[in-house]
Parts: sequence; structure tokens; C-alpha cells
Amino acid sequence: MDIDTVALTEQYELVLEFVARFAQYGPFAGILLAMVEAFFPPLPLVVFVTINVLAYGFWQGYLYSFIGTFIGSWLVFLIIRRFGHSRFSRLVHKSRRFDNLLHWIKEKGFVPIFVMLAFPFTPSIIVCGLAGLADVKKDDYFFALFFGKLIMVFSLSFIGYNVGAFISKPYKSILLILLTIVVSFIGKRMISWYEKKIEKKRFKKHRKV
Repeated sequence: MDIDTVALTEQYELVLEFVARFAQYGPFAGILLAMVEAFFPPLPLVVFVTINVLAYGFWQGYLYSFIGTFIGSWLVFLIIRRFGHSRFSRLVHKSRRFDNLLHWIKEKGFVPIFVMLAFPFTPSIIVCGLAGLADVKKDDYFFALFFGKLIMVFSLSFIGYNVGAFISKPYKSILLILLTIVVSFIGKRMISWYEKKIEKKRFKKHRKV
């Protein structure tokens, strides 16, 4: 199927016009945009990060996106830890997968939070909520959140900043997509391996009881 490059170019120019208007609202708009995603998981963070890097440039857009999603995720953690313990707990225990992830976080703390935030296959609000529910130390959560989001937002920023290459340099885009798929696959397999490991431990404990 042939790709209508003229139509794609026109659509891309419309996007650039939008982000140019968006940038006029200053850094607060970029930070708030990324911050909102932490509370509403259906909203795609990659879209917000792309808007930021196109509106403010790579490094500023990356910084604003990181600050926004970091603050949002930190607030979710504090809210669940302080006010939403019982409600979120009922939600988690309905899902075997989330229940396993909760046990993993309780057992390892920093590592699973960092891995799941750096490779975002589980919604950020779930990871932050699980950390709050597991009563993870604030220092451990802070550093896991900081470094996990640092890596994840950088990868999204890189993809978003090169969105124009999908039109002008298709071969570069293919390499970028392949690299993203490979990294995503490795991260997903890592998380799946830990989930199975936790499941086996829980099964052995259940048999001993």
C-alpha cells in the first residue's frame, strides 16, 4: 500500500502549528501536561512527551516531561499510601498479576519499581499505587521513581523528537522502531520472569501451610 507522503506532511505541519501555539504558555503547560497522565492512565504519556519535545526542543521538553510525570507519580504514591490503602488493596487483590507484583515489591523494594517504571508495560498509576500499598520506604521509592522515569522519559523523548523522520527518513524510522521493539521485549521478558518467580514462591509457601 502506497503512503501518501504529501498528506502526511500536511498533517505533520498542522501538528507543528499546534505545538508552536502550545509552547507560548511556557514551561508550566509542559509540566502540567505530563503530570496529568500520572492520574489518568488511559492518557498516552508518549503523546504528551512528543508535544513537549516538539514545542520546547529536545532537552527542555525532556526536562518538563520528566518533572511533570515525576511529581504526578510521587503524588499518586503519597495519596495511595495515606488515603487509598483499603480501596486500592481490594482492586489489586482482584488481579493475580497485580497481587504478584505487590509481593515482588514488598520483597525487593527498589528493583521492581525501577524496572516497571523504566519499561512501562504496567500503567504508572498501578506501579505507584502498589508501592504505596506495599509501604515502601519513601527514600527507596524516590530513587526508583527518579531513575526509572529518567530512562523512560528519555526514550519517549527520543522517539517523539524524531517523529518527523517517519516522513523524511523512513529507514531511520524503521531502525528506531526495531530498537524500541527489542528493548521493550527485553523489559517485558524481565518482568514476566520475575512474576513467574514470585508465583512459584507463593505456591511453595501455600503448599507448606
